[in-house]
Amino acid sequence: MNDTTIPLLNVSGTPSAIGEAHGETFRDLVREHISCHRDWIFENSAVPMDAESLDATWQPWVEANRQVAPELVEEMEGIARGADVPFAHVFQVNSLLDVGNLRWIDCVQQLVGCTCFVVPHEAGTGQTLLGQTYDLAAFRRRFNIVLRIRPDQGPSQLVYSLAGMVGLAGLNEHGLGININYLSSKDCQPGKLHSVIVRQVLAATNLADAAAAPTAGTRAGGSHYLVADDAGHVVSVETTAEQFALLYPDGKPYGHTNHYLSEWLQPRQVIRSTAIGSSIARYTALRRFLQRDDLDRDALKAMTADHSSYPRSICAHGGPEEPDHLRGSTIAAMVQVLGERSMHICGGCACEGEYQEISLEG
Repeated sequence: MNDTTIPLLNVSGTPSAIGEAHGETFRDLVREHISCHRDWIFENSAVPMDAESLDATWQPWVEANRQVAPELVEEMEGIARGADVPFAHVFQVNSLLDVGNLRWIDCVQQLVGCTCFVVPHEAGTGQTLLGQTYDLAAFRRRFNIVLRIRPDQGPSQLVYSLAGMVGLAGLNEHGLGININYLSSKDCQPGKLHSVIVRQVLAATNLADAAAAPTAGTRAGGSHYLVADDAGHVVSVETTAEQFALLYPDGKPYGHTNHYLSEWLQPRQVIRSTAIGSSIARYTALRRFLQRDDLDRDALKAMTADHSSYPRSICAHGGPEEPDHLRGSTIAAMVQVLGERSMHICGGCACEGEYQEISLEG
């Protein structure tokens, strides 16, 4: 491990070995994250829910992911062994966003939502810049980690995640990168988790294979996936469990928040009254900012600290009526420079912290 603002772990080998190293190194954080996550579900479930019923509920999702991504389920099993916790609990924390797609859960009421963006050609360098603010309940901030993964098979990856999860965003040695937003869809069902899709994208060697990960097969629910390569080719994929829509930035700066832009997917959207206003306001501020002609990595870092429509802003601080531990806030902000294979990342709100640069090469 390196001494960085967000803990960084170098890990290599088989999926099992990668998971075990993750679980053992971050054992205390994994255990605490799982405990907090399960309490979060129990406290916010719209129907009575106990440990046994929660574990039984998620079993079909386990089988669905085992069929389409056995290597990532194997990695989760390794995390469980390394941290000495039940596999079912690790799988559930990897289902973090997908829990919100179940109508019996009110957990996502506290989620303001992420803001992601891409600049295909940085001013002055031509580098492709891809990034986002990652907004979740405030208690998750302490579980931030970065993994530098060198698998026995497939490309090396630099992955932002939370302790116990296989991945939330990142880039790989072929210059591919991914960032995501949560979208609320009505058609949730057993299918690929968002964390699994992120890692499938990062296991690709080209944009064609990367774009297949969020579009092929059945997903657990809705998300937006912003995928790019280091040549400035970008695809925006809005998904529900059963449907997807593609948007193309066409070489221009582009961004997305937490509502569907594709009109034909909008009828499948669940409107969250606590989040829709923030999503619209953040998208408005984001679009205006991305019209600038001097967009570089420093400008994007400054944008992640933007307080338009505070506290439900791009730099999110949550509403004063929300409990401290559940307050929807920015737990991390990042700008990935795909050609340089580097991630600039700030733990927590960018207005309060400093960015650190982490290279895939180390």
